[in-house]
Amino acid sequence: MTDRPGPGGFSLHSMTMSFVAVICLAAGCGPKKPPLVDFSSIPRNYNSGDYNQVYSRWTRHEKVIHQAESALEVWATFKSRDFREAFVAHYAETYALNDDDRDHLLQSQREAADTAYEFLATAQSANYRWNDLEKKSSPWRITVVDDTGNELVPDQLRVEKLPDMFERQFFPAKTPFTKTYSLRFSRSEGFAGERTGKIILRFAGPMGHADLVWANK
Repeated sequence: MTDRPGPGGFSLHSMTMSFVAVICLAAGCGPKKPPLVDFSSIPRNYNSGDYNQVYSRWTRHEKVIHQAESALEVWATFKSRDFREAFVAHYAETYALNDDDRDHLLQSQREAADTAYEFLATAQSANYRWNDLEKKSSPWRITVVDDTGNELVPDQLRVEKLPDMFERQFFPAKTPFTKTYSLRFSRSEGFAGERTGKIILRFAGPMGHADLVWANK
């Protein structure tokens, strides 16, 4: 495009780009801010129909691009206290649990949330070797970081072989090209975690890094 003067001495190209930028802002273009979350342990009264909304609130998606290729694309669900309560409500209805079994499952899920930070991550990449997150040869270092910069390393990272119908029902980020991982980080007294107002699941390596962020403010 020839950058010739327009009205007021501004170039037509500059005017066009400015117009596009204004339209883009008005239309809400650009990165969408993740929804705020509630880290508290207040009991919820969820039913099965609430699950999809809660799942979306606790699931993040990021991509690392390296030399025009997708080095890593990851969806991760933080299995927080809030998420687990919605999960139990949906699971109990899906599998027709009686009240005793539902209460037992809810209690075990609350205890799991109090002992560790757990995530279910679904990942894919342009090169399948880059997606071997569970192997010692993986190019990625995975940590959980709080808003003070303190971090935890996983004490458990494994490939999760979930039944296909179960995964599509409860963790629908799955595609034919993804691998599913379970990540567990034990809570530590020296790690303030959600008390700082933010939890970050970080994937970092030679090809770049991705921060999946959950924050309450």
